[in-house]
Amino acid sequence: MITEIAKYWDKQSAIWSEEKKEAWTLPETTYWLEYFKSLLPHLPGNQVLEVGTASGYFANILHLAGYEVTAVDLSPNMVEEAQRVSADLSFPIDYHVMDAQELQFPENQFDLVFTRLMTWTTPDVEKFYAASFKVLKSKGLFLNFDGDFGDMCFSQEGHEKYPAGIMEEANIIKSRLDISKHSRPQKDIELLEKVGFTKVEVDEKAQNRILHKPENEEALFQLTAIKP
Repeated sequence: MITEIAKYWDKQSAIWSEEKKEAWTLPETTYWLEYFKSLLPHLPGNQVLEVGTASGYFANILHLAGYEVTAVDLSPNMVEEAQRVSADLSFPIDYHVMDAQELQFPENQFDLVFTRLMTWTTPDVEKFYAASFKVLKSKGLFLNFDGDFGDMCFSQEGHEKYPAGIMEEANIIKSRLDISKHSRPQKDIELLEKVGFTKVEVDEKAQNRILHKPENEEALFQLTAIKP
């Protein structure tokens, strides 16, 4: 399953890189930069791990926000694109090809673990949350933006630039994952608390506020949790 998911993301590396290159010039990049800067004073330090970095868009923003950035992705193609982009910017991001469920870092290394739109394609979300707990320092923050996509049918419409059939492939992968069978983020709260996190909170409108959009627009949920 992991190999299948990696290949799914591999196919999208070029288009993701192109889209994020376009996003770099848009106001949303400034808004995300402001958001990550606002988090930093409340963290034990500035060591961040981004899990599911794709083409490195957020890794580069995090660097600009003042973090020392390590970033991982399951897709070798995505990591290759991310390395190229960061090298062009002369940003010292430490990239790795790595399974989110098996984070190969020492315990208590990071002050922030951040992921966005990754857990919906993770076979064992509890395992990822446990791995994140392990690598976070005490008082470190776990931050996840994602959506409740289990019952949603992704369509190729609006994704014409993407590889043909990629949305159907997403639907097939999604249908086989346990997280798709549960209501989110309720299931995530349960799993985060199970592996030891405290102060687990959900904000359904956080992304809209960050991006200066109306609160009634559909958005990803934000999950935050603290390692005691």
